[in-house]
Amino acid sequence: MIHYVFASRTNIGDWLSSKGIQSLLGDHPSREHLCDEPFVPETIEKLSSVANRELVVIGGGGLFMDYFTPFWESFETIAHRLTFGIWGVGLCDLKHINSRAQDQLLTRIVNQSHFTYVRDSLTRDFLDNAKVPPPVECPSINFIKPVPPGDTLLHVSHYGDVGPEAYQVMHTTGMEFARRTGRPYLETDNEIPSGTPESLGLSNLLARYASSDLVMSSRLHGCLIGLAMGRKVIAVSADRKVDAFMTSAGLKDWVCDVNDTSRLADMLSRATEQPSTSQFLSSVRSKNLDIASRVMSLVEHLEGPQVQLR
Repeated sequence: MIHYVFASRTNIGDWLSSKGIQSLLGDHPSREHLCDEPFVPETIEKLSSVANRELVVIGGGGLFMDYFTPFWESFETIAHRLTFGIWGVGLCDLKHINSRAQDQLLTRIVNQSHFTYVRDSLTRDFLDNAKVPPPVECPSINFIKPVPPGDTLLHVSHYGDVGPEAYQVMHTTGMEFARRTGRPYLETDNEIPSGTPESLGLSNLLARYASSDLVMSSRLHGCLIGLAMGRKVIAVSADRKVDAFMTSAGLKDWVCDVNDTSRLADMLSRATEQPSTSQFLSSVRSKNLDIASRVMSLVEHLEGPQVQLR
């Protein structure tokens, strides 16, 4: 049995990160557990009864954000009796406020983990732990497949991170660019609306990406999904994780800082000049497949015959 722990199914970035991991590990008996703050007590109770021959996989997503400290503090009380690993997890490192989880708490967790694969150098440098191998970008890239481009400009917004002024610039600039180039304009915040069945909500949001040829995003997973589908992506960064990902993808010059959105219109107009990221994406998918192979070897070892001592 594999137990998958991730934040929630309402934010498709969180859900797709785990879906990427689950798709890589194949058709194996599994259970899902959520670690968004309201779910922590129930999840810890369920994980407390996990057998030592079962594997707990925590990830992906921004679980090293301070918001998830209640989960990590509770998880630490049972970590010693679990076989667990961390995959595809990273920091949320907002530029206007400290949003990192406690480094000492995370270090203690990582030191007990059977494996830790983080999604960027930003996170690996923060942990400063020799046990953490070089980063591999989010496994959601393995789940999202390229599809033929549409003709829409999709604005993936994060109002809470960028704030009202930058959001309005993105909205107005995007609308004007779409009007000038004859594109439809769509917007999403990657959140499944309340009352919408989760699977339907996910497919509806992914359909918006599929209808686009150009994505303008202030969310990390807006950038991830856009590139994985084969779109050109322009980013506005209020969080260093966005800069880290775009730099890894070779697109450092296609990021506007949240406090310098004056370049946005020009970047949109030059989007066709953006270099291909196909080699980068192929490398990420290959590395995540390699991680999956190692994790499945651990699962087979856990579930294999146990030597009886006399």
